[in-house]
Amino acid sequence: MNSLSKAIVATITAIAVGQGTIGWGQGKAKPPVPPAEDPNLFWREHVRLPEDSFLVHGTAQNEASWVKFTILPQADGVQKVYFQDGHTYPFHYQGALANLELFAGMTADQFDLATLYREGRKAVLGAVIAPSIWWTATQPAEYGVQLVGRDPFTPEEVAAIFDVVRQAVKTETPYRAFYFPTYEQRAAALANKDWLESQGIVISSSDRWASGNTIYSNGWALGTLKFVEGGSIREAYLAGRLGPGDILLTDGVPAETPYLAGIITLSPSTPNSHVAILSKTNGIPFLHLVVAEDVTRVQALVGHRICLRAYDAHGWTTVRVTDADGILDDAMAREILALKKAGPLAISPVTLRGDYGTSVDALMPSDIRYVGGKAANFGMLRRAIPENSPVAAALSFDLWTDFLSQELPDGRTLRATIAERLSPFTYPPSDMASLSRVLGDVRDLIEDGKSIGFTDAQKQAVLSFLQEPQFGFDSAKNLRFRSSTNVEDGREFTGAGLYESYSGCLADDLDGDDKGPCHCDPTRGKERGVFTAIRKVFASFYNENAYLERLRQGVDESQVGMALLVHHSFPDEDELANGVAVVRRDSEWSWDITLVTQAGAVSVTNPEDGSIPEEVLVTMYSFGRYAQLVRQSNLVQLGATVMEWESDYYALGELLVKVGEEFALTTGRDRFVLEMEYKKTAPEDTLVVKQVREVPQANETPSITPFLIKEPAEYVVLQGEFGDVFANHRLKSRWHFATRSLQLTAENLSSSLYEAASCEYMADGVLDRLEGAPSQWPQASYSYTPPGGGSGQPDEPISDSDVVATDGRTIDTWTIDDVGNPRTYRLHTENIPAAVSPSESAILTLEDFRDLLLEVDYERPVLQWNWEGPAMTARDQVRLCRAFKPSSEDLLQNRRFEGSDGATIEVSFYWPPSPKGPTAGYTAPLARWVETRIAGYTTEPIVLHGEYSQTYRPEHHNFAEHFLFEPQLEPGLPPTILAELKARDIRYIHVLAGMDSPTITTYGYGDEGL
Repeated sequence: MNSLSKAIVATITAIAVGQGTIGWGQGKAKPPVPPAEDPNLFWREHVRLPEDSFLVHGTAQNEASWVKFTILPQADGVQKVYFQDGHTYPFHYQGALANLELFAGMTADQFDLATLYREGRKAVLGAVIAPSIWWTATQPAEYGVQLVGRDPFTPEEVAAIFDVVRQAVKTETPYRAFYFPTYEQRAAALANKDWLESQGIVISSSDRWASGNTIYSNGWALGTLKFVEGGSIREAYLAGRLGPGDILLTDGVPAETPYLAGIITLSPSTPNSHVAILSKTNGIPFLHLVVAEDVTRVQALVGHRICLRAYDAHGWTTVRVTDADGILDDAMAREILALKKAGPLAISPVTLRGDYGTSVDALMPSDIRYVGGKAANFGMLRRAIPENSPVAAALSFDLWTDFLSQELPDGRTLRATIAERLSPFTYPPSDMASLSRVLGDVRDLIEDGKSIGFTDAQKQAVLSFLQEPQFGFDSAKNLRFRSSTNVEDGREFTGAGLYESYSGCLADDLDGDDKGPCHCDPTRGKERGVFTAIRKVFASFYNENAYLERLRQGVDESQVGMALLVHHSFPDEDELANGVAVVRRDSEWSWDITLVTQAGAVSVTNPEDGSIPEEVLVTMYSFGRYAQLVRQSNLVQLGATVMEWESDYYALGELLVKVGEEFALTTGRDRFVLEMEYKKTAPEDTLVVKQVREVPQANETPSITPFLIKEPAEYVVLQGEFGDVFANHRLKSRWHFATRSLQLTAENLSSSLYEAASCEYMADGVLDRLEGAPSQWPQASYSYTPPGGGSGQPDEPISDSDVVATDGRTIDTWTIDDVGNPRTYRLHTENIPAAVSPSESAILTLEDFRDLLLEVDYERPVLQWNWEGPAMTARDQVRLCRAFKPSSEDLLQNRRFEGSDGATIEVSFYWPPSPKGPTAGYTAPLARWVETRIAGYTTEPIVLHGEYSQTYRPEHHNFAEHFLFEPQLEPGLPPTILAELKARDIRYIHVLAGMDSPTITTYGYGDEGL
């Protein structure tokens, strides 16, 4: 037996699974009968990429394809991989039970014991993961190997299994294999990363095939980019190496992440985590960078001042990072950052009810002043879905107020003591470490049950209230005391994750002693009464991030406080699933619901262990419903969902809609976004909704005058669906623009946006160049038309110029008259907003104005091609777009045309990658040329590579295409070929190809308009 076989066998030790069946480790196992090599059967010993009938293409938008395998040792020491048809057997257990004799008759639990644990392992389970990128027909030549097991594999075992699987994957061309560790294998894999890489095994994940970056919160930021490892963020914050004005680049986002200007993570996070929710509330950009090019660029900008903008609008994801070092001075940076300053937070000041508690059933959102936001909102749950929400009580601000009013030994109240200790601190704190120590001392003071506490009368009042029959609380079951402040779960601010909840046992306070064990949990040696839990929740009012946020928002501490929401706790062992839903109501006939769910009690809102939750979109229409899996949890088997598909998701959707309808009835509003927390619990598979709050939405009314930031950019003539092929050819040029950095006020726009520019252009067959500020170019002039001020166009309108402009535009004008046909240029910079809304970026670059319009008037008419064919015009119009960067995703195009005169033209060029977001049709422009070969006009073929000698213009959806070739502009073309073309009077060669046979037309040197 070779070392490879020994390594695998070492992972497969014996357990008896039934009389007469002996595990492989005892040396007597009967080898399974190998499945026949028939693609119509359900098992075989290899899989073929990129397509194989066994591959299951994931139903999720971002889910890769997969095929599962089982590795079994044979009597001769050879390890065989058996791939199963995932369409017939989506789970390992199903396929093994039906096809492998070793597992015949096993229950699912017995199969798990024989495959998932190191002790007694009889087989190795895993999967091959293949890319399934929906927006491209050509998939990357890559795949991942995933190993399944509750106990971690050693690196030697991984290497051995990896090699066996790699030999069983058949491909026509070389493929690169990666190791995709599962959730259970991730920590061990990362710990042995260097050794695995030394064996040629690179750790990765299916994120490498993601179609784009993931944005958890839209927003913009200006600050210094700093890299801090996820585990060191708090330490860096306390030490002052990371501050609220910085943009964080990190390898992981912990639950307790302090306020920052922006967050960029290199590993997946959770869209409904507390960090994401708070970021949305504050307009902080929070994103997961996936695109390799973006990751490389951002890593190179660490230490620089950058502008970060991240927006996801209806599936179109835009991430833009601008290096602002040396571009913005400190004064302008302060002006820009002043736009981010938080306004005063409207709160309902703490108001006393006159008692310590009430049922939540009749509470309304306006009761936030008595019992805080969480408890006030809970009344909507109880009214909407009483059978699917826990019976709950609220402890009012009266208890908090009395607690803070108690006198300490020095004669001062607890409230006054806390206020004095915190009085030196302002925002942002100059000494974060000192503030952290003071807050820690305050929390310790509140939790200390010896020096301060509740009076006997207060205790009796609380205990009597919690024992009222209307609640039916079982004293022997833990009660959950949840924070409910008047600075969370309101219309303007969520406060998600800032405060904490704790469980307490009522029976421990009723037994007359403080001796353990806990009556609600005998495994706990000490009692854990309700007043201990209440003090802990009260203490969380002074958590670092909570207090910092109130300080940042300018909240008056005398007007805020901590109330509590109380209901039975959900033991971890009873949780089958938990999650967070975002429910959007934008129309009368539909509800858009995003469900982020995780198996068991693993946190969705505060994940810190590498777990990735499931994402499902559910749309509830008045006429039906629709569910779509977006991302699979990494805690469930490939092909599985956290809850029962589709019944649980629809049932949950119906519950959430009922709550939304109650919210609409309660508030009188019909457009809103809600966030709700839910669980699925044992033993009756009950769906429970345990929290509802409104998610504040950024104001969409334009009210902010934005800033334009200088970002040098290269532009070229767009060879797409605009203008005509002759205009594209005549005006083909390459531009470099550098704008000024300025606020887009009418006063600042009274002179040209462009600080500097250069233009390389072709005229009369000669390449020429303009450089400098456009205001200094020949016969230069400039104009600005503000929004609503008319089209701003010259005498002859272009396209829909009769429409009143909703954005401003500028026109830079100059003349070139030292050419054969003098021309006047007008460069239109359009879509310049006078104001943007708080939901939009207040930082813009030239790219945000989209394509530029270049318009040229000629002294003598020139040839054009309009919808009727060739015609004459005195004006050309083209669009200038950002220059295309070569990409491995560019789409190669090949064309061959034959003319009636026997000429042939072979063209090879690239389109850019197809759009990766939603699109209703698309016309691809030219990205770059490869080669054109023209035969039949000259003795030797004409071969073109240059950008000025070839021009492209597609019609709508590329159903027809124009090609225009001018060989005399090709550098290095042999003089003999040029002479032959001149002798035949061929200057231009025009091809129009579409549904019919292509038409090839030549134009001579003396033809009109050329």
